[in-house]
Order: sequence, then structure tokens, then C-alpha cells
Amino acid sequence: MKKMKLLFFGLLLLFPSFVYASDCTKVLPALKFVGHIVAVVKILIPIIIIGLGIMDFFKAVVASKDDEIKKSTRSLIFRCIAGVVIFFLPAFIDLIFSWVSDFKTYESDYKECISCIWNVNGGDCQK
Repeated sequence: MKKMKLLFFGLLLLFPSFVYASDCTKVLPALKFVGHIVAVVKILIPIIIIGLGIMDFFKAVVASKDDEIKKSTRSLIFRCIAGVVIFFLPAFIDLIFSWVSDFKTYESDYKECISCIWNVNGGDCQK
């Protein structure tokens, strides 16, 4: 397990050198793959939250216990907050990058590469 962690962190250290390319052609398949995962997650998270919320409320109503209804309401609120955070994570990441002082020099390359993640079927990603 320790070897896997070291390998993972080693790859993370090397990853920025692979990602930076002025035309993103070297990492385009990886960016498209991550983009498809992001698109699926954006669809599945709300469906999962709604499904789990329905199941929790159904169990609570069938049990006819006020404490169970309060617990399921609290659980649904936390799940909704987590879903909103996950949904707006890309915008938050862009905001953090915009605060970095040297980001302006790499912003155009970043926007070109990141568009393949946030908009997989867009024009920039079809190269």
C-alpha cells in the first residue's frame, strides 16, 4: 500500500510537466476521458441525491417516527450541499487559479486545455 501511495504522489509531481503543452495535443485523450467522467458525474450526482432522499423519506414516513424524519431531512440537506459543491467545483477551481499571480501568462493555454474537460464535445477538443 505504501508503494502505491509513493507511486501516486510521484505521478502527481510529474503530471504538471505532462499537462503543460501549448496545444494540448499530448494529453488530449486524457483530458477527453476526464471530461467524460465529469459529465457523467454531473448527471449522476443529482439522480443519486434524489433517489437516496426519496428512500430515506419513505423509510421515515413508513416508520412514523418524527426523529427519523428529522434525520432524513438533515441527511438530505447535507447531500444537497455536497452535490452543489461538487457541481460548482470547476468554477471554484477557475477562481482559485485566477488568484495566482503568474496565472495570466499561462491563462490562454489553461483555457484551451481545460475546455476539453468542461466541454468535451466542444470545438477546441475535436483536434
